[in-house]
Amino acid sequence: MNDIVVIADAVRTYPRGVEEIRAIDGVDLSIERGDFVAVVGRSGSGKTTLLNLIGCVDLPTEGKVTVHGVETGNLPDKALATIRSTTIGFVFQQFFLIPTLTALENVMVPGRFRAGGNGDLKTRARELLDMVGLADRVDHLPHELSGGEMQRVALARALINDPAILLADEPTGNLDTRSAQQIAEIFEELNARGLTIVVVTHSPELTGNARRVLQLQDGKFVADERMKPVPVREAQRPGEDEPEPLTVPRYMPSSLKRRNWGSPAAAAAMVLLGALTLTTAFMPFIGKFSGIDLMERGFFAVEFYVDNYLTRIIASEPATILTGLWPLVLGLLLAAAGVLFLFNLQRIGRWSALAIGVCATAVAAVDILMIQNRLGEGVAVEYGLWVLLGAGIATVVLAAMLFVLARYGNRGTAGREATAETTA
Repeated sequence: MNDIVVIADAVRTYPRGVEEIRAIDGVDLSIERGDFVAVVGRSGSGKTTLLNLIGCVDLPTEGKVTVHGVETGNLPDKALATIRSTTIGFVFQQFFLIPTLTALENVMVPGRFRAGGNGDLKTRARELLDMVGLADRVDHLPHELSGGEMQRVALARALINDPAILLADEPTGNLDTRSAQQIAEIFEELNARGLTIVVVTHSPELTGNARRVLQLQDGKFVADERMKPVPVREAQRPGEDEPEPLTVPRYMPSSLKRRNWGSPAAAAAMVLLGALTLTTAFMPFIGKFSGIDLMERGFFAVEFYVDNYLTRIIASEPATILTGLWPLVLGLLLAAAGVLFLFNLQRIGRWSALAIGVCATAVAAVDILMIQNRLGEGVAVEYGLWVLLGAGIATVVLAAMLFVLARYGNRGTAGREATAETTA
């Protein structure tokens, strides 16, 4: 499929008092990559609304609009903004340059908001200004430029994010004939390089350079004339491979992409260790007391003395035993960390597992040392604490392995991707 824009039975209505205005009325349109489409029609025919739908500035009331392989109808604002900042360049009739910024700084503005980064903005902005013939005007403010120069700055600004589609709404409407001709020549050159252009215009210069002319009337196409063929790309020639299909770019929000799951095995291990940690709260800690039983004598910790009550006066300090509340909470948190890891929140999952493992190990170690050092050989450490200690150590080891895999596994993947790109 070589269509970069597909509009299927699109309708866009606006309320006006008790009336409903159908600005776009059941439009079907496909635009090929590399095409140069001019949209003409009287004022109020729906031309700007059509550009807004293609540019993800507006959404259809009915029907579907697909841009660069992404259907826009039900997308959240963040996703629409990402498409606008990475896939589409806009040129307006009124220029909309920021008056306090130089030509160079105006061109750089959209690049600062682009999803996925944009490299050396200043260098690229200078190259674009040079391309539109303004290399000697980079440090000039808008009021120091002519109308044609301001529109060329606006055009360079629209190209700073290397868009796949350029949308222009009456780009020569406020220009004299000579300036309009310069803009038309730049558009023709950009299209010759493979950029898809859709322009709303009354300019004979732009219409004459277009490969396809569409006429809108009352929100419907009444004419569709192919003036020139779309250039055949190298990959489309007979015997060659088909061009790479349009897919959702990797920089798009996760709501548009298929979810990347974390390792199910690692997530399952976290959940199982969490369940084991939680279960130790119901196992014996000291004597006949389980971790839960200890909570009846103290919520967080309980003090035990050697022999009997008299030792409170005679003996040394008591043994402070941490209760079953700790493994109970830590087990639940570890299971939750496993779920987060599965949903690809791997960094949070790894750090949570490490912290929980250290805490569980510390709780078991404190209780074991207290019992052995302060209560003497007559009081045994019950198996619940040994199981908790083992679960804590296993969780720390698991987290450490995940950190190692994240660090060196990603390097390996990046290396393979770089090798593949070099080979290609």
